Amino acid sequence: MIRILALGTAVVFALPFAASAPAAAQGPEIERGTVHDTFDDDLYLVLCGITTKTTVTERWSLMTYPDGSQVFHDERTFRSADPRLPVEKGAATAFYAADGSWRVVGKPIQLIAPDGGTLLLDAGWISFNADGDVSTVRGPHPSVGVDLADYYCPH
Repeated sequence: MIRILALGTAVVFALPFAASAPAAAQGPEIERGTVHDTFDDDLYLVLCGITTKTTVTERWSLMTYPDGSQVFHDERTFRSADPRLPVEKGAATAFYAADGSWRVVGKPIQLIAPDGGTLLLDAGWISFNADGDVSTVRGPHPSVGVDLADYYCPH
């Protein structure tokens, strides 16, 4: 329905891997990938009532350790075909503990206005307990608990 924002991209991608631990007893199992795709962007349709195509360019890596813990790093850019809409960039690393808790460090969301200015910057560190509840926040995370239409939709 809506493309996942901020930390969601890393979380949604890495969770399917969280249940499987590699057989290797040495170092981590490492997977890498790239994505370059254009899609109908439901985010803008739901938030702004705008129909647009968005192109995502992404590079990611996932290290899975024998104890089931993981490190997921993601760098991505979402660019809409509609020039009125912001460009969304992100670069963050998620650390998933074997107990189900996790933390995300970096810059999961940066929205860049059509004129080049910064509309929104989430940066720093957020940690979650095994139930998915926020336990620690360090740094600015203005996208948490706000109406994202104020940032994503043209005024």
